[in-house]
Amino acid sequence: LVRNKAKGLLAVSLFLHENHELMIMVVNSVQKGLKSPNFVEVCASLTALCRLIGEETIPGFLPIVVDLLSHPKPAVRKKAVAGLHRFWLKSPSSIDHLQDKLRIVLCDRDPNVMAVSLCLFHDMIVQNPNMHKDLISSFVSILKQ
Repeated sequence: LVRNKAKGLLAVSLFLHENHELMIMVVNSVQKGLKSPNFVEVCASLTALCRLIGEETIPGFLPIVVDLLSHPKPAVRKKAVAGLHRFWLKSPSSIDHLQDKLRIVLCDRDPNVMAVSLCLFHDMIVQNPNMHKDLISSFVSILKQ
């Protein structure tokens, strides 16, 4: 059953776009998947979310995705950071209040999560370098690893 849900979410993310008329139903399915105890379903939902999120649907997903930053599985944390990156690309102000949580994720114990958070920070720094100057020592530390 979980594999079928994952396949369905993947198909939806490939065939629909963020403004499609069926997105109302997809949003509900993705929200349920993000709250699932099965990490495969959560990962599939996060993948669909990254491809289908629109600026107007960010507020409905943001608290759920932020909670997933502390998930025990690194794959879920990695995809949650990728989801936040997508939120930032759609609406930079939507995650401004999450700077402390993003800084924690930057130092995640899993290198894959750390790598995805570096992509987000790269884009944020390109837009506003002065806001992140205090992270230079963290970046140097990551580089030395």
